[in-house]
Amino acid sequence: RARMAAVQDMVDRIHGAFRDHVAEARGEALVAASVGKEGGAERHATNAKEVIDRVATGDVFLGTQAIRLGLVDRLITSDEYIAERIRQGARVLKLMVHTRPVGLSGLFSGPSRRNSPSVGYGGGFCPSR
Repeated sequence: RARMAAVQDMVDRIHGAFRDHVAEARGEALVAASVGKEGGAERHATNAKEVIDRVATGDVFLGTQAIRLGLVDRLITSDEYIAERIRQGARVLKLMVHTRPVGLSGLFSGPSRRNSPSVGYGGGFCPSR
């Protein structure tokens, strides 16, 4: 029971940190999206925390729902986002997986199933601007 309580405490702290981050990063959009959505101006949220209290319940939202709630601005694929960033001049690196030879024989025999994969820093997305 103590271990379960410790895990639940950790989950609660992570959820709280996430809620705080979303309220900080999306505050204006959350409040703007809430105007008129709940029965008129007298019922709309006046700050991001009020909106977060309503939407951060652990539910999963479809993209269109997230847009309507002010959680995201638009829906695009990761490929579209990366292409857009490249057009804007961002430096984009590619992450590549390499296999590391095991022992001296691995140097001469090429890759095998026994070789352990390692991630070489060929990149990842690097937002430089």
